Amino acid sequence: MKKYIRTVVVIVTFGFAQNLLQNPGFEDWTAGMPDHWEKEIGIEIFQEDIIVRGGTYSVRERLITQTQDSADFFQGPIAVSPNTRYVYSLWVVDNDLRGRLRQWIRWHTTSGWTNHWSPSYSINSPDWQELTMDTLSPSDADSALVCVRAYDSAAVWNGWAILYIDDASFEAPLLQTPVINRVWHDPINPDPGVTENVYAWATDDGTIDYDTLYYGTNNLASPTAITHTAISSDTFQYQIPGQSSGDTVFYYLLCIDDQGLQTFSDTHAYYVGVFGVTINELYYDTPGIDVGCFIELYGAGDTSLDGFTLVGVNGNDGTEYATIDLDGYSIPSDGFFVVGDDASVPHVDLINADANLHNGPDNVELRFYNITIDALGYGDLNGWDFTGEWTPATDVASGHCLGRHPDGYDTDNNVDDFYDYDTQTAGEPNPAVGMRENNSSTARLPVITNLVFSGIDCAHMITADDLYPIRIYNVTGQMIAEVSRPEAKLDVPAGIYFLRLNNVEHDCTKIVVVK
Repeated sequence: MKKYIRTVVVIVTFGFAQNLLQNPGFEDWTAGMPDHWEKEIGIEIFQEDIIVRGGTYSVRERLITQTQDSADFFQGPIAVSPNTRYVYSLWVVDNDLRGRLRQWIRWHTTSGWTNHWSPSYSINSPDWQELTMDTLSPSDADSALVCVRAYDSAAVWNGWAILYIDDASFEAPLLQTPVINRVWHDPINPDPGVTENVYAWATDDGTIDYDTLYYGTNNLASPTAITHTAISSDTFQYQIPGQSSGDTVFYYLLCIDDQGLQTFSDTHAYYVGVFGVTINELYYDTPGIDVGCFIELYGAGDTSLDGFTLVGVNGNDGTEYATIDLDGYSIPSDGFFVVGDDASVPHVDLINADANLHNGPDNVELRFYNITIDALGYGDLNGWDFTGEWTPATDVASGHCLGRHPDGYDTDNNVDDFYDYDTQTAGEPNPAVGMRENNSSTARLPVITNLVFSGIDCAHMITADDLYPIRIYNVTGQMIAEVSRPEAKLDVPAGIYFLRLNNVEHDCTKIVVVK
């Protein structure tokens, strides 16, 4: 699952293709504007001939708006190739505490526009500083707007921040290194002894000729190297052997392409053993001005939340924009712990303004000592930084929320686990599946108490005849058995399985089978 990589480490020096920007050094001006560049109304642009990095002129930008907190200076649309690495850089002078700059790219795709933001801002300094973002165009991109945004950073905004820009560049390297677009593992917290599946979506302008996953238990002092067990399209699958309860497994990936260029991923980690605490309900977009937003956790009553944090991860650029520390709190006896952005949230246990998360596409992660144990991403999976589980949940409309049913039910797949509710139930059980507005299931999923013993009659788990036949799937999504009647035996080896029931169209239930 965590964490999906856009920035890569490249152990080569390579050349770049032609700069795709026109008038990148701001040498040509017409009617008070640099040719081929545009601006929003909240800034003024001037030709500067004193503070210049290269050539004769630079841009002096004055942020003047008092009705918004940012404004853009941009060029485009610029034709781009899909699934290609681009490097966007420019030089700036930011010697004004009232303002700062950040880059962003607006990609145009077959489904519309999607934004990718640099995680870095300019810092206050009298010297020229280079801002650079290294990013991959979406798989269906055809053009892009290349932008630099000026932000109000004054304690009390009064306008007139002065910033300087010169020598911009937007280029694709001639030699494209492999790009590891996304990495995730399933299950997110495996049981002891259960094999962990790791997936990596990696692409290249040629072919990836060599790939290796390195993992270590509790440290990476002497990592074990394994290669993929399967490849589907551009997704590589690896299997890390089962470990002991309480272990922390660390891993990272190496890809080398047909030109000998190599890419390492960041280091990822997971805990062995189920925590029993999940993100259960999320309300992030209230009608009008957001008031009454909340994040609800579900788990066993009196579970200590020491070491736990909730972290908002920006879907536009992958940056962490909100952290809620849960140290000192415990889950109430009813199993519901509610973090609200203000006191208007029913049954609120902790008030923190950061509970007002961004509208989608976006993510929230539940971490234990900074290792993710549950995560929810919501929005169409297209050109954004998704850090949730397997496939995103829907980005619900204003006044709606996302919730699980039954409470705490977790298949490690957001789209299967979370539903669109038109009412909120902070601190209370979520309504039955059949009562949900956007679900066509005709039956309610049974709650199965795990662990389940191999060889038992299936009637001990599910009694209703109309829920048969039951299809049994393993963790890779393969159907391994079909049970036609309640009297049949559950004849499967020990492991984790998912049951798809008759008359239940969208849900499946998870079981942990032991001998």
